Amino acid sequence: MNHRFLYPLIVCVAFVLAGCQPENDKNTALIGKWQGTEWLIFDEPSGQDAAKVYFEFRPDGSYEAGMGAQSEKGVWRTAGDKLYTTAEGRKEIMVKMLEASPAVLKFEMNRGGQQETLILKKVQ
Repeated sequence: MNHRFLYPLIVCVAFVLAGCQPENDKNTALIGKWQGTEWLIFDEPSGQDAAKVYFEFRPDGSYEAGMGAQSEKGVWRTAGDKLYTTAEGRKEIMVKMLEASPAVLKFEMNRGGQQETLILKKVQ
């Protein structure tokens, strides 16, 4: 095998594989434990108890989340104002971050055509 062609081929393959990786700007404002404070549907109270919702985003890209007795674990990443989570054994989902500060997270979701907003406060 001609080795002078092998090195450029390896470099090209590395660039292609790097380009296939999902964007991840690792928004550090998310890292920590969060508790729901308000859940709105079309900017009106949803009737859901937001206080039962919690998230914990870890620096290693893992997370835990739950609502009441339901919980999940998986991995998270951010790209601009989008948060992507992939729970174990499930497909990746995305929510829009309307606010991501060290004290407040505000997510916009679309579930079945309903615009829902979930507001969380940092607890740790």
